Amino acid sequence: MTTFLLRRILALPPLLAAISVFTYLLLGLSGRDYFAKLEEDPKVTQDYVMALRASVGKVVAVDPRDRAREIGTFTGADGGPQFSFDAEGNLLKDGVATDARHEQQHVKHFTAHGEAYTVTQQGKVYRWVGAVRGYFAWLSRAARGDLGESYQYKKSVGDVIADKVWNTLKLSLVALVIAWGLAIPLGVWSGTRPNSVVDHACGAVAYFGLSIPTVFLALLAVLFAYYTGWFPVGGMRDLVAWDRMTTGQRLVDSAHHLVLPAAVIGFSSMAGYMRQMRGQMVETMSADYVRTARAKGVATRTVTYRHALRNAINPLLTLLGFSIAGLLSGSFLVEVVMNWPGLARVVVDAVFARDEPLVMASVLVAALMLVVGNFLADVLLAIADPRIRLE
Repeated sequence: MTTFLLRRILALPPLLAAISVFTYLLLGLSGRDYFAKLEEDPKVTQDYVMALRASVGKVVAVDPRDRAREIGTFTGADGGPQFSFDAEGNLLKDGVATDARHEQQHVKHFTAHGEAYTVTQQGKVYRWVGAVRGYFAWLSRAARGDLGESYQYKKSVGDVIADKVWNTLKLSLVALVIAWGLAIPLGVWSGTRPNSVVDHACGAVAYFGLSIPTVFLALLAVLFAYYTGWFPVGGMRDLVAWDRMTTGQRLVDSAHHLVLPAAVIGFSSMAGYMRQMRGQMVETMSADYVRTARAKGVATRTVTYRHALRNAINPLLTLLGFSIAGLLSGSFLVEVVMNWPGLARVVVDAVFARDEPLVMASVLVAALMLVVGNFLADVLLAIADPRIRLE
């Protein structure tokens, strides 16, 4: 068992690293970043933007004493005049000192010795960092627990997502309880009575849940809450009366806000697991050891729940990790539609704002929750089926 768990734990870091590489590459392929949008603001100077880039490792400032040696002579971006630097790092045009502000069309973006550089209006020189070096710079900071600073919120990424992660986890865990709490008993109930009225009714519920997209179901839930007034529409607490509530009232209010979005996610996930449970029970109830137990006079309840259910539930345990992935993706959609203040809203806003540190951290946290769910599924499966521990 120890070897089994150790193998699973050692597989987690490479998986997270691969996810971070893929996310970083996608952000790089998207083209314009947060700083490119910032440069379009006439109130923001180029030197300020380049200093921000340098603070997050996008560019590296070149020391004035190293400019002549590192860059040497180069041609402007449009193939114009020849530029170089003197010993003090001042910009020269055809060997004559010049003002960088007047040469921006030539020196704002240029290449020398295969490296990309920028000379700002104040004459500062920055070397652009490539995707590979930029990723490893981010990875070295992340390995030390430094996920960077959010561009749009101007504070630590960890502080931005800390509360949001807990809100998403709370929503997903309650939805998981609803989904599995309904799927297993309904699947067992219909699986032990194949082709009965109960089986057909459970099948109709499952097909209804499978055929309706989560987003559309969330929209229906919002309309239902709006017209009936039974549930609050959006948010996770009553912002008006929250400060005046007692601890018990706050728990009731939080549960009242949580039940509808969790029910939407749980119902969407429950249908597939119920059909899976039903199919496994039908197959297991016809197995030889079940017929033998019945022939020996073992009670039906014991045969069903002690013998058949334990073997039939093994395939569902393997789906636990995938169910957590589905719940997370479903919760992201529901959070946006139903205005739940979770990680989804932070990710969506960060993507549109090109807030790369926040996007990287959010995706990494979501991936971590997923791989932890898969790890828990492996552990549960190993506990339920001793044969797994021998593989």
